[in-house]
Amino acid sequence: MTRPLAGSAALVTGGGTGIGRAVTEALADAGVRVMVAQRTGHEAREAVALLRTPDRTVEGFGGDLGDPRACTDAVAACVAAFGRIDILVNGAAVTGPTAIAAMLDADDDHIDRLVDINLKAPARCLREAARHMRDQGGGGVIVNISSVAAHAAQELAPVYAATKGGLEALTRGAALDLAPLGIRVVAVAPGDIDTAASHDIVEETLDRGGSGRYRFVTPLGRRGAPEDIAAAVRFLCSPEAGFITGTTLVVDGGFLAY
Repeated sequence: MTRPLAGSAALVTGGGTGIGRAVTEALADAGVRVMVAQRTGHEAREAVALLRTPDRTVEGFGGDLGDPRACTDAVAACVAAFGRIDILVNGAAVTGPTAIAAMLDADDDHIDRLVDINLKAPARCLREAARHMRDQGGGGVIVNISSVAAHAAQELAPVYAATKGGLEALTRGAALDLAPLGIRVVAVAPGDIDTAASHDIVEETLDRGGSGRYRFVTPLGRRGAPEDIAAAVRFLCSPEAGFITGTTLVVDGGFLAY
């Protein structure tokens, strides 16, 4: 079986947990050399120990992407390890219970952290990766992990939704700017995905004063798995998606269909 992505190099932010971990596994299994960026060096080393196998090339970078320097350093670490960067997956995000706050209760620290990690960090990593892609030639692919919250309001998550809406606007704008360089920029919007961070999100919302009237209902009858999102990301990174840029692929089991 051919592996068209084999030998390419990727940076996956948040690539050691949840959706990011599934993305790392899917890309590494396709022959991509992956740099996993986690918040601390310890977390990065743990991720590498879990994800690296004789058939997978996985390295780690530790740094809080709320710090602009860490965004630059994460991209540089990928280039230093593999000699180039062909794929960037912006997966690191404040999500789950830590992203919950009613609008009247959203203090400055909450707003700043969500904007710093969910919007500013992807923009900075995108910029740095695109500069390397331009200089090395040959184009590249940048995938931003958004959310159905960018399209449908969710209780107690107005700031989170705003960051994901901004991320999709960034996707469209960057796609226009980078198209002449052969760099595609796309987004994936997951629906209700069962990860450690979001496993009890409905209960958490109720515990924090949510009404429970606006619950996830997935027409396909199950919660999504991280592997569902990883498969979409792998496709978007592949030559088969070579005419797709500036748009969002919704992977939500039909949540936005009603």
